[in-house]
Amino acid sequence: MKLYSAEEMSRADNAAQRLGIPGGVLMERAAVAMAEEILERFPPLSFRGRRALAVCGGGNNGGDGFVIARELRRAGVTVSVIATKDEYSGDPATNLVALRNLGVEVHGPGRLDGLLDGTALVVDALLGTGFSGEVREREAALIRKLNDARITTVAVDVPSGVNGSTGEVAGEAVLADVTVCAHAAKIGCVISPGREHAGEVMTVDIGIPPEADVEPSLVWTDRATLRGLVPRTEEPAHKYSAGALLVVAGSRAMTGAPVMSVRGAQRAGCGIVFLATPASAAPAVDLQLTEAIVYGVAEDEDGGMTSGALEQILDHAGRATALAVGPGIGTGDESLQLVEGILRGTEVPVLLDADAVTALAGSDALAGREAPTVITPHAGELGRLMESGAEEVSAHRLHSARAAADEHGCCVLLKGSDTLIVDGERAAVNSTGSVALATAGTGDVLTGVIGALLSRGMDAYDAARAGAWVHGRAAELWLEETGWPEESMAATDLLPLIPPAVGEIL
Repeated sequence: MKLYSAEEMSRADNAAQRLGIPGGVLMERAAVAMAEEILERFPPLSFRGRRALAVCGGGNNGGDGFVIARELRRAGVTVSVIATKDEYSGDPATNLVALRNLGVEVHGPGRLDGLLDGTALVVDALLGTGFSGEVREREAALIRKLNDARITTVAVDVPSGVNGSTGEVAGEAVLADVTVCAHAAKIGCVISPGREHAGEVMTVDIGIPPEADVEPSLVWTDRATLRGLVPRTEEPAHKYSAGALLVVAGSRAMTGAPVMSVRGAQRAGCGIVFLATPASAAPAVDLQLTEAIVYGVAEDEDGGMTSGALEQILDHAGRATALAVGPGIGTGDESLQLVEGILRGTEVPVLLDADAVTALAGSDALAGREAPTVITPHAGELGRLMESGAEEVSAHRLHSARAAADEHGCCVLLKGSDTLIVDGERAAVNSTGSVALATAGTGDVLTGVIGALLSRGMDAYDAARAGAWVHGRAAELWLEETGWPEESMAATDLLPLIPPAVGEIL
């Protein structure tokens, strides 16, 4: 799937027009194709005497709504239209005249309340892809009424009120069941919180030729973009040629995190995995990890690793081609000194997750590192690192990930239903996964998977993208194989399904 920002869509549209394709033709093709998709999902007989209501704004998005209304009427659906302007110009005006000539009822916004009764389907064509900021009260009032009515809603290009380029929602926004995008899916439909407003997202061809396409700033990570990137082990082979990962994780009270990370790395193809964990936890962990080499390192009286373990860890790191640091290590001053020391004392790629990210709040250790570094925070952890808070990160996910990558000079994987990966100018959103992953331990598995890929020589950005995809795909495979509820999945369920997920992109 191709993703466009509002500016990228505008550039493609303008390029098509420079090639001689009129804007009115593009509008017609887009709206006719959208109407066809609507009718495929909601055939005329399904309306059962109720109407379709197109709520149309003052720009080209409203013009699309007028054409959709016309096509629904032509298919035999009873249609009414709300037009927010008295006078239109250009292509929207042309299509509004056609509607009126066909006898379609066109009303002002004041009639919305009365028309919602008896409406089976709403077409949201109120605000277009280029909208940003907070919706004005006049449109906000309409959006509130649409949402309160709980009528099946199809949004044109992007739900009204959602920033099509970022997914940000500053005020009221339509809650759509389906969003039909012209030519390319809009970024705002796949990044939260806009993602939660868009429902099912689909695209339709509107006749923009390849010569008019532009390079998207955000990649939709799917099989096609990953296939062939994961390196294979070639002859002559030995355990170190398939990658050597040192995991630094755990405490006396948190022995599960290192186990999950190590097993995730093993299933992702790492040739040998070492684990550094507090000395008092090492024997119990060692019993569970028969194929890994477990080192017990210096700890405090509570069983957490101390900065005194740094020398031991750096010594073990000499045998590794990558490090994965953080799950279950704690967030105090000792953890900060340990993580800073690892970053400054190693030249191999390092992944930081969980407590390691939180511990670095206020530190410049990331920015001062030249070797590849990946951080894999959720919104709360990134909010602490950036000293902005989880709420700010959640409201501005793409901006926050880009800001963190720029400020700290690393690859940022921001976890969530719309997992984002940003490294310099490169940015991607993951296509796999489900709410089944919202359970303890899944992040530790992800740490191991990405750590393994880093140890095998993958570029940080590609390792993070591939790791996120494999992790999400394993969850999908579990749901497909078991048919069980998403809430029933445990992190350990992912482990046997990581190999087939990896196999899909080899």
